[in-house]
Amino acid sequence: MKRILWWLHRYVGLASALVLFLVGLSGSALIFRPELETISGIRPAAAVQAPKYQRLLDVVQARYPQASLNLRFSDVDNGAVFARVKLAGGERHLWIDTTTVKVVSDQARDQGGFNWLFVLHENLTLGESGEWVTGIAGLVLVFLGGSGVILWWPKRWQHIWRLRRENNLRALIVDLHRLIGACLSLLLIISGLSGCLLTFAKPVNSWINTAFGVTAPKSLKIKSTSEARLALDDLVARANHALPGGRLVDIRVMREPDRPVVIRKRLPGEVHPNGRSQVELDPYTGLVLRSTPYTAASPAMQLNAWVYAFHIGQWGGLTHRMVLMLSGLGLMFLAGSGLYQWIGRR
Repeated sequence: MKRILWWLHRYVGLASALVLFLVGLSGSALIFRPELETISGIRPAAAVQAPKYQRLLDVVQARYPQASLNLRFSDVDNGAVFARVKLAGGERHLWIDTTTVKVVSDQARDQGGFNWLFVLHENLTLGESGEWVTGIAGLVLVFLGGSGVILWWPKRWQHIWRLRRENNLRALIVDLHRLIGACLSLLLIISGLSGCLLTFAKPVNSWINTAFGVTAPKSLKIKSTSEARLALDDLVARANHALPGGRLVDIRVMREPDRPVVIRKRLPGEVHPNGRSQVELDPYTGLVLRSTPYTAASPAMQLNAWVYAFHIGQWGGLTHRMVLMLSGLGLMFLAGSGLYQWIGRR
């Protein structure tokens, strides 16, 4: 059995080496994306005073008048606002300077260094088919991490830190591959599993809710759309009254006139960095149609919040993010060193 496991570990690893290398590279680079974007000037600096929400909406709608959009707010006071605009031909990502209330960056979803890295990490720039590849790669990483520990498990524990350095690069690479793989195995297994769950979130969430006997809430529609829309600031105030406390994270405005405005918040105690508590309002009358705090969310959504928080390094602050970055670099080394060993055998 161990011989079969060795064969599977070797050739499954070889078949997925390139994908795992790219996932590790892009994942480790994205861990500190907010800080790097701020340093490089891609993300504008915070303003002294935050502008009106309606003014931010007007700036985006002046550029894309008939589009669904999200306004995403930073956890920094009066920080720059990120707008995601959904168009028929794809998405546009905008940064709005809150000092001048002007769009300072307007790029396609895969345009720009960090946007491209995110798409690479999500689907290898291959679209929906690429998501299947990265999702399966997560399962492969779980198998490689588990089988690697079994194959590494030593008979004599006093030799587990041994590295052969006597003018033999191949032997040193072999020892490093085993040692780094063993040290990172648990973290790589959890990262692979969490990445797989996020990639296949829709079917997995449906299975989880079905297992708990929970039905996902249906999308709401507004019956009458003949009145003028209320200002976005008024809607936010009503949402804060319906769901007090916490931090405003996101405002979603749909292109369809019969769809509600969704105000998303992060309440105290939420693990998801972007919050999962939301209020849906009638944009014409300001009536609160549905208020869903995180504690009332479906079991699948609550699990997803924990999985996402771990995957991007939000559980343990800076230490957690550093460990995840190192694990991404370690995954790159494991993929490259595994390929090196196989070429050496030839």
